Amino acid sequence: MDPIILLNSTATILGIIDKVADQIERFRKKEPEPPVAKPHSVLAEKRGDAIEFIRGGVVLETITVNDFTSLNPQSQQLIKAYEQSMQMQYDLWTQIYPQRDVSPDPLVNAKVNAQLKNIAQTMCSELNMILDYLNYMGKNLEDHYSHVRFICRENRH
Repeated sequence: MDPIILLNSTATILGIIDKVADQIERFRKKEPEPPVAKPHSVLAEKRGDAIEFIRGGVVLETITVNDFTSLNPQSQQLIKAYEQSMQMQYDLWTQIYPQRDVSPDPLVNAKVNAQLKNIAQTMCSELNMILDYLNYMGKNLEDHYSHVRFICRENRH
């Protein structure tokens, strides 16, 4: 598999997490959407043949296409599977999230909340797996995604 495809898959996964992490936290805390989303302290940005992790304009870590060139076929398939599953969960999340707590029927709201919790748990599980895998590849992103891991741990309760 072309390493650029794997880089794009990884960028997609990290981009989804950057988009949804704050929503998962607000869902968990039962907080409303803010009028303006607060910026993340660290963002994963795909630039050319690399993903850069940027805080305040400073590149903290980089994943390049070369990081994927030596992966065996099973590892390549695993990354693609994570991307496909994460994208599917994200698509569900974006359909269901706007429906949270809008019904006058508490049973409907409870069902929506249960769906969101399950989706969030699945996304969190997959995030942890991909971060663990990237760590295995020598890319330690714990400092950058520790807040998301914390949100995910809290969502299990």
